[in-house]
Amino acid sequence: MSSDVTTRVVGPATAVPRMAPRGTGLGWVTLMVLMAVLLQVTVMANGIPDILAPTIVVVALLRGTLVGAVAGFTGGLLLELTAPVGTLGVLALLYLAVGAWCGQYCEREESSSLLAPLALAVVAALAVQLGYMVFQLLLGHFMPASEFVGRVLLPTVALTALLSPPVLLVARRLLGAPRVVEPYGVAA
Repeated sequence: MSSDVTTRVVGPATAVPRMAPRGTGLGWVTLMVLMAVLLQVTVMANGIPDILAPTIVVVALLRGTLVGAVAGFTGGLLLELTAPVGTLGVLALLYLAVGAWCGQYCEREESSSLLAPLALAVVAALAVQLGYMVFQLLLGHFMPASEFVGRVLLPTVALTALLSPPVLLVARRLLGAPRVVEPYGVAA
């Protein structure tokens, strides 16, 4: 028997090499979402930049619609539970939509450039901010458009674009190649 391969005895004289099972990376997904929420709440307390949006985008791009939607819902709900926001469930719904929408691209050919995930991360941060503003308007909270664009939208989009590449590269390193993770192994 070789000293570098772990073997287990199956029968009288057969040894089958045991390989470490390659998982789906859901533990890394959980850790990434928790770290993004922790950074969003502690370091970036005013919500600018949105570090959770690129995290959800890259999780959805690398693991598919279901994992992206669940990660988005979980991250949004954790963000609402830890940050002082007036509504519960709005950010969870917005991040769920972002995760599901970006997860649709998991089954396509992988781009070798960083531009497509970066653009999706910026659009996701923009969509979350606009969706949250629309919801606040529906509740009767008023904010002038110039103030919203100048103080919230432009800084969020610019700083999210600057912080997205490291998030995307670290996630790609941790999660590996894109693959769809489905709970019951749905065959096409």
